[in-house]
Amino acid sequence: MISINATIILTMVNFILLVILLRVILFIPLLKYLDERSKTIAESLMQAEENKARSEEIQIEHDTIIREARTKAADIMDKAVGVASDESRDIVKEARMQAQATVDAAKDEIMVEAERIKMDLRKEVASLTISLTEKVLEREIRESDHRDMINRSFGALGV
Repeated sequence: MISINATIILTMVNFILLVILLRVILFIPLLKYLDERSKTIAESLMQAEENKARSEEIQIEHDTIIREARTKAADIMDKAVGVASDESRDIVKEARMQAQATVDAAKDEIMVEAERIKMDLRKEVASLTISLTEKVLEREIRESDHRDMINRSFGALGV
């Protein structure tokens, strides 16, 4: 049988005191530290998930902003090309109108000059006709004879 003596009782009391002392000094603070560490890790993981979700939201916003900026840039370019095209058409139209006005003015000037030359030629032909007629007839021609001869001369020339 087992005999109980004082050493066994003292060993048991020492063991119980050691377990209580280890529990108070080591196990409780260690468990507390492990719980805190566990909470910290869980919070870090949760924050990492939140950061990841926020990062994805920011990336989506960023992509949206870039897409909108590209669309706006394309619209601005289209408008600029349209305005430039309209302006160039207006400039070409104005240049054509100015060129046509210059041509018309030149034609009018040529017509006026041609009429003046015709009048000068008529006067010259009339003068030459009178001179020749006076020499041929050796007499002075009356005004009515003069007009008749001029009209016949022009008719012959086709003027």
